[in-house]
Amino acid sequence: MAKGKGRWRGGARCAVCLTFDVDGESLWIARDPALAERPIHMSMGAYGPKVGVPRILAMLDRHRLKAGFFIPAWTVERYPDMAREIARRGHEIGHHGYLHEKPFMLSGPDEEEQLLVKAVTSIQEITGARTLGSRTPSADPSKHTMRLLKKHGFVYHSNMMDSDDPYIYEGDAAGLVELPTNWPLDDFIFFGFSGNPPMGNGIWSQQEVWEIWVEEFEGVYADGGYYNLMMHPQVIGRHHRMRMVERLVRRMKAKGDVWFTTPVEIARYWADHLAGDTRPRTAVKAAGAARRAARRRR
Repeated sequence: MAKGKGRWRGGARCAVCLTFDVDGESLWIARDPALAERPIHMSMGAYGPKVGVPRILAMLDRHRLKAGFFIPAWTVERYPDMAREIARRGHEIGHHGYLHEKPFMLSGPDEEEQLLVKAVTSIQEITGARTLGSRTPSADPSKHTMRLLKKHGFVYHSNMMDSDDPYIYEGDAAGLVELPTNWPLDDFIFFGFSGNPPMGNGIWSQQEVWEIWVEEFEGVYADGGYYNLMMHPQVIGRHHRMRMVERLVRRMKAKGDVWFTTPVEIARYWADHLAGDTRPRTAVKAAGAARRAARRRR
């Protein structure tokens, strides 16, 4: 049951973004170009577009949810039918580099801008979708990234870790919205793994991750905040993990006042309605309680 009018669209108490970084093989190639010659790594990456994405799309359809898919343009080019299907079903496609390159490691703003334009153009030509948001690959933007995103008409970026709530940039990126993230809500931290060469922190039980994700959600819900869950189809797309994600979705939906939406809709709503609301969430809740009490006294 709904528990009173919140600050999000339609009076929702909190907002939830389910987001998926569809890296495919690009994640491994960008990490080490030599891995392009390693069939096992290429197959691990390919599982995302080939198996994980269809399974995710089916789950989203079952629950009538829209989500955000951040896809390197190289992956869109390699799997054009997959990318078109994501767009056809009404999900958002966001920028995630061209070949999952880290902007911080590029030669400078010129190279970064060239790859940005190349990626945006390729995604639009293949899917018909104009990317309005960006998630920097490997969470490693450069000092030029936000300015370049603003210059090229982006609405938001989603990587920084300095806030629970969205916020709006100032300076040379003025108006760009940041949708913050955090490592505990990134599935790859728990499930990403390579045996040779070694990578990752072992393979966690999905039940342990469930406990982290659900407790974070309950805290966000209590605060009337925003929950940004980052997932990678090549790891989250496995049966046992998708069952855990669907269980989490059911728990969220049972609240009755959670707004599930795409990242760009969160960014636009924040900029249009909530950017000036700088009070702590406890103050917002107290103010709402005071208003309700005043109405009862009338």
